[in-house]
Amino acid sequence: MGTSMHDDTNLVVNAIEAVKSTDQPGIVLAGYQSGNRKTIIKVADNGLGIPAEIMDKIFIPFFSTKKHGSGIGLSLCKQIMMLHRGNIQVQSTTSEGTVFMLLF
Repeated sequence: MGTSMHDDTNLVVNAIEAVKSTDQPGIVLAGYQSGNRKTIIKVADNGLGIPAEIMDKIFIPFFSTKKHGSGIGLSLCKQIMMLHRGNIQVQSTTSEGTVFMLLF
């Protein structure tokens, strides 16, 4: 799992960006094993959330909503997870926050 550490780093950096304008910023990092023995790493924030109209674009290479973003972070995360026979899932609610789950 060595190279998958980039997933956590990028997701944490994104979470930090998401909570910058939140009154009481919160980020949760958790790791656990599901009932079907899959290892899950969860990165959750209480930031602005991801608008529904762009949710299906966030893993597309070079798509970014950031002023200075390259758009390769989340697409690279997804590729790394697939190379490790894993998956990445996201749930987000506007104005409530976002949860990314890395499933191995």
